[in-house]
This record gives sequence, structure tokens and C-alpha cells, in this order.
Amino acid sequence: MAASTGILEGVRVLEFGWAVAGPLTASWAAGYGAEVIKVETRTRPDIIRSFTPFKDGKQGLDNSHFFARENAGKKSVSLNLKHPRGREVALRLAAHCDVVVENYTAGVMAKLGLAYDDLVRVRPDLIMISSCMYGQTGELSTMPGYGMPLTALCGLTHLAGWPDRAPCGPYGAHTDYVVPRLNLLAVAAALDYRRRTGRGVYMDASQLEAGAQFMAPALLEAALTGTSPTRQGNRDPQAAPHGVYPCAGEDRWVAISVRDDGQWQGLVRAMGAPAWALAPELDHREGRLARAEELDHRLAEWTRPQAARAVMELLQGLGVPAGAANDGRDLGQDPQLIHDGYYARREHPTMGLVDYAGHSLVFSAAPQRVERSPCLGEHTRELCLGLLAMDEAEYARLEQEGALE
Repeated sequence: MAASTGILEGVRVLEFGWAVAGPLTASWAAGYGAEVIKVETRTRPDIIRSFTPFKDGKQGLDNSHFFARENAGKKSVSLNLKHPRGREVALRLAAHCDVVVENYTAGVMAKLGLAYDDLVRVRPDLIMISSCMYGQTGELSTMPGYGMPLTALCGLTHLAGWPDRAPCGPYGAHTDYVVPRLNLLAVAAALDYRRRTGRGVYMDASQLEAGAQFMAPALLEAALTGTSPTRQGNRDPQAAPHGVYPCAGEDRWVAISVRDDGQWQGLVRAMGAPAWALAPELDHREGRLARAEELDHRLAEWTRPQAARAVMELLQGLGVPAGAANDGRDLGQDPQLIHDGYYARREHPTMGLVDYAGHSLVFSAAPQRVERSPCLGEHTRELCLGLLAMDEAEYARLEQEGALE
């Protein structure tokens, strides 16, 4: 693994992660220079090792591109945490680490004998962050779950969709991709706190609370008016036209948002100033909002025969916010992301060349690092004999006893 040059250089992170929120938190830490050790077990592998897409379509614990994306830059140690000796090795690793990241269901780490109180006995200034779905206390805390139910509890699902239809919700495990950024910010603050005080800290990072913060406008409206916002589809009470419009080709679309009179004039020029767009009442937002449905139909007629990216570039050139609705293939070829160096191609032992995504925030004096993801247990021997200074005999006994499964 390449030498670190990031802002977290010198920080060692121990991850007990599952699925996305915990693993992605640790992966971003690795991207900014931390050494990250992911604790896994062959008896119950991280669930996303079984997620598609797979190399050549062949399922395997070391063949998942999904896992690779969320676990870039880590070392993997295989431990059976239900085995007393496996737990002992985990504690020995924790003694050498600055930060522990975990996102198991509340109570699991305590059952394993790896709660914060257990870990600080071996590393008194340890920083630990738990990022389960509902936090560590309360009636929901011990309930397992995944992104879609949590997105609903956060209130996001209720607002996503059309007024005359059932909620459809945001795509995917929304909070799993929001929370890691907040987690990493909390870890950075905790590292600064330890630098100033010499003390570690435990952080309970509830995904429910993090997700609910994105409902601030709805919460405010309910508090001030006693009513809750309803689903509006692509409409916006402050903008018209405001929507996603069809373009040439199969399932191709462009998003357009006109929020002020200057943007409207730019859109009119882009369309060639058709007679219908010159109506005086459309010169002001109130008039456009009153005719929002008509504007959507008119705009769709104009965009339908054109390429989405061509519409986007034309409108942006005239000061009108617009964006082509990229699909996955488009994102992989997006010229702005490529220009920014967002993607990195790395050689993986079982998957060959794999494209990894970067970590978004770039520091001028400390560039991010993108390294490949690990195979399950790939670094177990290296870490046991190196970091933990085991001899060959002890390592062999642990293998024989099943502690390193």
C-alpha cells in the first residue's frame, strides 16, 4: 500500500463495519491518509461482499465491485469475534489504534465484549464512533434495518413523489451515503479534542438524527403553521418552470430550474423567443407559477427533439440552471468528474483493473489517496506478526483454534 500523504497521516483506524455507513466512513478516512484496518469474519462476511456487480458476473467474496467501492484503501484482518481468542486479538489491535468505527446494531459490540468501556481499558485515549441506524438508546435502538425503512422514518419518503400517488422515496440507502461525511467530521473534531486535552471520546452518531436534519424546512413549516408539506413531484413553490423534461433518445432527460426573471429571459432566448413565451404575465415569477403546468408542457415540446447535454450547455451558457439527467454510464464518462481526477484505476488481485471513485473533498497541500480494496483476511498474517508482534507459533495456534476465521 502506498505511503500516505493525507491530512490524516499517522492516524490508525480500526473498523467493525457492515454494509455502507461504517465502511464508507472508514474508507474516506483512508482516502485522507489514515491507515484503516477492517475487521471481518469468514463466518459472516460483510453483506456487501455478496452485492453485484461481480467480476465477469461470477459471485465471490473477493469479486464484488460494490464492496470494492465502499472499502477502498483498507487492510483486512479476519477474526472470529465470537471466539475468545479472536476477541483478544481485536483488543490487541484496538490498543494500537487511534479511532474505532462501528455500525453494528446497538448492543452488538457490548455482547462481543468490545464496547467503548472495554476498549478504553487497552487504549485510554481511544476515539470511537458508533453509527447504527437509530442510535444506542431508545425503543428503536436494538432494531436492525436498512436504508429504505430509515429513509421513511426520517420523513424523506413521505415528500418524494407526486400528490396523487403513493410516496416513492429517494433511491437507495440515502442516509448510508449522507452520514459518513458527518461521521468523518466528528472524528476530525474528536482528534483535535484529544490533541488539546489528551482524552478520548465516544460518539453516538444516529443515522436517524442525521437524516432528519434534511427535513428542516418541513419541520419548520409544521411548527409554524401546524401543517405538513405534501408531495409536489418536481414542482417548487419558488420556481417555474421547474422540472425534468424529456430529450432525444431512450430515457434521456434534462433538469431545468428557473427561479428569477433573468433566468426566464435566458430560457426565452434559448427557445428562440416563441410567441407564447412573450406573454407579459410570464415576465414575473407569480405569473409563471400560475401557469406552471402549461410551462411544463411547452418546455417539454422544446426539449424533446434535442440531446440532453446540448440543452444543458445551451441553457447554462445563458445563465439558466440546467443539468442532464446522468445515468451510471454517463457518470463514469462525465468530463467534469474526469477533469477533477475523481476516478482512479487500481489493480485488484482477483478483479484485475477496478475503477474507484474519489472522496470529493480535495486539499491543496495534502492530496487524497485512492488505493484498492482488500481481499477478505488479506492482511491478517501481516498485522498479527507485524503490528501485534506475534511469533509464528502463536499465529499457528490462533489459526488452528479458529480464532482467525
